[in-house]
Amino acid sequence: MKTGLLVISKHNLADIQDFLKSANDSGVERLYVRLSIPRTDDQISKIYLLSANLCPKVDVRILAKPQNPLETDVQLFGSEKPLESSGKIEKKYKKVVLGGTFDRLHNGHKVLLNKAIELASEEIVVGVTDKEMIIKKSLYEMIEPVEYRMRKVVEFVEDVSGEAKCTTEPIIDPYGPSIRIPDLEAIIVSRETVKGGDAVNKRRLENGMSQLEVIVVELVEGSDVILNETKISSSSRRREDLGRLLKPVQNPRTPYLVNLNGGSGSGKEEIGEMLKDKAGIQVLNWDEMCEEEKSQVLKLEASRISKEKVVVLLSSDPLDFTSEIWSIFLPSLEAIKRIIEKNPEISEDVAKERLQAEIRNKERIEKCHVAFCALWSEKETKEQVERAVEELMKRI
Repeated sequence: MKTGLLVISKHNLADIQDFLKSANDSGVERLYVRLSIPRTDDQISKIYLLSANLCPKVDVRILAKPQNPLETDVQLFGSEKPLESSGKIEKKYKKVVLGGTFDRLHNGHKVLLNKAIELASEEIVVGVTDKEMIIKKSLYEMIEPVEYRMRKVVEFVEDVSGEAKCTTEPIIDPYGPSIRIPDLEAIIVSRETVKGGDAVNKRRLENGMSQLEVIVVELVEGSDVILNETKISSSSRRREDLGRLLKPVQNPRTPYLVNLNGGSGSGKEEIGEMLKDKAGIQVLNWDEMCEEEKSQVLKLEASRISKEKVVVLLSSDPLDFTSEIWSIFLPSLEAIKRIIEKNPEISEDVAKERLQAEIRNKERIEKCHVAFCALWSEKETKEQVERAVEELMKRI
């Protein structure tokens, strides 16, 4: 991993934007930031916000530990030379707790975790939401597996802290370890989850435990017009991943076969029509062809298939034999609504039964290389398709 180090002092603080732009242009994957100025919440939030805007693909990490990164080939940014070690941060508590989804770990998460790192000398306990706690989130089907999210949190905290250990666990209720561990001293919350901190203290009081000091951290600003978000959020990151490659392609073939699958009401046919207009792509309805020709369909269609660079096979279920699987999904309530709009003679109960008989969205997404969601405008869906086709043509 190509790593950089930026030392910020009172002498170069005004140039921080230029340094972050330089890091973005340099190709570094991770940039450690060492503060040689007073460490304040405003400064931490400002650095992470600027990083999100100026070098969004760089994993920026503000160091709390006195030691510099161990890598010998660290690229230096800015005019300040790194000290051998910096002053140690005085910790107010031994153990603190916080919770969250921590999907696609972003700079907003890092601000919360940074506050915990600054406060705890021994242990940072993190509850990572799962199951019932995530299903109401936008595009929840694309949320990373909980084990992966927990591992990323631990790696970040222990890399930046260098002192307190980090323990994580999945939580399926709003409380998790916060009402079970008696010697916790503080809970870290964002402005929008202050009530959650108060609810934790109420339950701790009922359980005969000490009250936690509620530490409020302001959210890092961001903007997503489609999702109506005004903060940096995992939901926006998930939406940005629509139409992009989610995992490596393991099974390239010639001709290059792409499976476009989706359930009832998902918008599969509409996206199929968009793909028909793309040069070098042929779209075939696999389900209809199988009804006519069964397993011999590809042999019978070989002459037509070989004429194009890419062949897209439309199907209801994912097809494992293709080079890539592209899946389209919609929240079930929206899918039911669209099924009924398209087939007015079908009742809501029949539409629900149809969906229940199909593969679940979460399973569909887990199998796919590229995901689409046609929940918003046609323009937004077309942008997803354009991204997918552009990146596909570069891959092949």
